[in-house]
This record gives sequence, C-alpha cells and structure tokens, in this order.
Amino acid sequence: MSGNIFEEINVKFPKNEDKIARAFESCKARNKFIDVPKESYKEHLEMAKDDLVSLNYDFNKENWRWTIIKSYYSIFHATNALLINKLDFFSKDHLCAILALKYKDLMNDNIYQELGKVYEKFSDIFGFAIMFEARKLSQYSATKWKNLTKEEAEIARKFAKKFVSYVEGECK
Repeated sequence: MSGNIFEEINVKFPKNEDKIARAFESCKARNKFIDVPKESYKEHLEMAKDDLVSLNYDFNKENWRWTIIKSYYSIFHATNALLINKLDFFSKDHLCAILALKYKDLMNDNIYQELGKVYEKFSDIFGFAIMFEARKLSQYSATKWKNLTKEEAEIARKFAKKFVSYVEGECK
C-alpha cells in the first residue's frame, strides 16, 4: 500500500529513549497531563467508539477527508482511555499523549505488529505521529484534502479500528 498522504509525512518525534523521556517530562512540566478518576476512561473509550461509527458512515459516503480526521480522533480518545485506565491521567495535548504511550510502555509488541499489518509505517509508535500529521493535513490543508484517496482513508480506518479494539481489551 502506498497512500500519498502518508508517504509525504515527515514525523517529528523523539527518536531515542532519552529524548522521549525529556519530552515526556516537558509535557508534565507544561501541565499537559490532567489527573482524573480511573473510571472516566469509559467516557473516552465511548467517544472513541462513537468516532468509529461516524467515520464508517463517512467512509461509506466516500468522504475520505472526514474518514481520516475521525480516524485520528478515535485514536486520540482511545489513547486517553488507555492513559486514564493505566495511569489515572489524560493528555489534552496530542503529541504528549503519544509520548506518554511510549514512555510509560503501554503498547506491547503484538499491537505494533498488528498495526504494521495495516500499513508498514505504523509498525511502531511513530504510526501515531503519522496519523496526527495526516489528520492535520486532512483538516487544515486547503489543497491537499482534495487529493485524498479511498486507499488512504482505508489505512486510517483500519488503524483506528485495530487500536480501539486493542485499548478496549487492555481496559477490561
């Protein structure tokens, strides 16, 4: 598979453990994580699943732009559900949420392998950063959103479905 939107994305994400740790601590210092009751993970997971339903509607209507945007938000809400369930906080910042997943080692190798089957660039934590950038292009680029394809939308949709399913299993 080679979706154009994913191929052109240059991920700006810390590449080693030390840089990830420093970036995570920076997120903490900037109050990007908010302590919440553990049970509130259910609301975030419900939002993630609601976004999945909505993105499937858009996919069936061949609205590739909103499929990608809603796929991303489904992933973001699921990420926060996992953070709340495991760490009792959520992140109001997209990049900080991804950093917390990696720094706190909340993703096992099996999910990375499964996500890699969806699209080769999703084989590790950088897949989340790629989805973040894809969402930004889909949402804010006045020209690029017109060139989105069914293949790209399907990649995003599959990634969201697999990740939400993973989080649902981890939060039981």
